[in-house]
Amino acid sequence: MGQITKYLSHDEICAVYTCLEGHIHVRFRSLDITMEPEEFSQLTSVLFDAIKILRKANKPNNEEINLEDLEVLPKV
Repeated sequence: MGQITKYLSHDEICAVYTCLEGHIHVRFRSLDITMEPEEFSQLTSVLFDAIKILRKANKPNNEEINLEDLEVLPKV
């Protein structure tokens, strides 16, 4: 593992940082995963999709609908 050059983001139990070799590291507790920038991009894309799905699943179903915004076509 290379030396930390810059923290991109960090919290109490997780961090994302770069090393002198140009890798991106994702640390979670005692786990430290080293990856190339392209791999990191793919990981963040997958995590972002998962977050969207989780938010959608936890969203209440009682949203109000504005009837004026609906497009209604006449039935012939």
